[in-house]
Amino acid sequence: MTSAERRLWTVALPFALGAVLLLATWDPGIAVTAALAVGALLAARARMWALAACATVWTAALLAVRVLPGPYDSWAGRGVLPVLAGYVTVFLLAWVVGRRLVDRRDGDGGRPRPELSWPSERRLRAYLLVLLVVAAGAAAVRFRGTLPPLFADNPDAARQVLREQSNLVVGLLSEAWTLGMAISLLRALSGRRPALPLYWALTVVFTAGAALGASKNSVLVGIAPALIAALSVRRTRGRTASFLAARTPVVLLIGAVALGAAVFLGGQRTMAGTGAFETEFRARYGSNALTSSAGSLDLSLSSSTETFGRVWSQRAHLEPRYGTYSLTFLGSRVEPIVGRADLYGLTSQLSQPYLMNTATFVAVPLLDWGPLGAALFLAVLGLAVGATERWFEFSPAPAGQLARAFVVYFALFGVYELYPLIQPTWLSLVPGLWVLHRLGRAPA
Repeated sequence: MTSAERRLWTVALPFALGAVLLLATWDPGIAVTAALAVGALLAARARMWALAACATVWTAALLAVRVLPGPYDSWAGRGVLPVLAGYVTVFLLAWVVGRRLVDRRDGDGGRPRPELSWPSERRLRAYLLVLLVVAAGAAAVRFRGTLPPLFADNPDAARQVLREQSNLVVGLLSEAWTLGMAISLLRALSGRRPALPLYWALTVVFTAGAALGASKNSVLVGIAPALIAALSVRRTRGRTASFLAARTPVVLLIGAVALGAAVFLGGQRTMAGTGAFETEFRARYGSNALTSSAGSLDLSLSSSTETFGRVWSQRAHLEPRYGTYSLTFLGSRVEPIVGRADLYGLTSQLSQPYLMNTATFVAVPLLDWGPLGAALFLAVLGLAVGATERWFEFSPAPAGQLARAFVVYFALFGVYELYPLIQPTWLSLVPGLWVLHRLGRAPA
């Protein structure tokens, strides 16, 4: 950093903090949003890009509650902004501490971005073929006698039918679509051999398979980590260097297209529903693709905050469950041991008349451990995320970079829900990435 940049930050930081304090006297919700924006800038200045991205996403979410009108907006969302921002701050600060602990142990601060070391082409292609066979088999079992929701007139109704006839094993095997998508896309973006068209084709196939369930999250959870990992490693040298010389714009363009498609499909799915919320959504946004997409984006950014506001307002009437909600991802098999907790059922009741089944980032620890316990829970979670993200940041193994990218993505997705504690996706991803790691270490 140059001396001029240092002088600029010396002036800008006190000015920004003063502006936040002034905003607090006018509107606490806007003030905490501005404070998170300042935190994102500070993280970017320290080259903590994943942390900066997470803080930016939370800034956008809190801003959406205050600025973008939607059918799910209520007093609860606006009123809970300072509380939610406080919990998010605990998580982000713990993330910084987690990174610093790894830095102190390994002294990795000055290392350059790594260049990926892939398994041999034969091993990698065989592994992707196995993933494709597993994914196709799981799809055959999952959609037996049922039209995939992607092609159904009412995707939400079709997805409900699938939930009733599916099980945990089939769900975990279906994550082969996600893993294959992430590996193929990262290989296509970081490869330097003539076989790149094969990996682009596999990316399309795995993405199409993941999209059959009509869930934008199922697609994003495969594409986003690959893009994060591609931005975290050294540029490719060789015959594909001319194509990837400007890799960052290429990756950002792919990410923008994927996010735009997910937002568009989310809007179309909501408009095809039959509930009270969907009816008001159609009345507000009509059949216009652009306005319905904007409404879907607002819903993704602000609905979890609204839901958390309603959970927070009822906290005195909700008995702590001491871990039951945190173990939701284990399914019904553990209910005799830890008890039954219907997280989506609870949040749906609190969101009447719309029955939105969204669980925000802090809802799980709040319901399990109460307000103080939730802060401790998020501090421990932030430490784990920060340490893991920094630990794998310099790994030359594709599995290590993808592991880091999945952790970062799940942290970013926390703006919508605490995904790893609700969906057992990672139970498939962890062994799948371990196998990829072993393929790269074994003799060719």
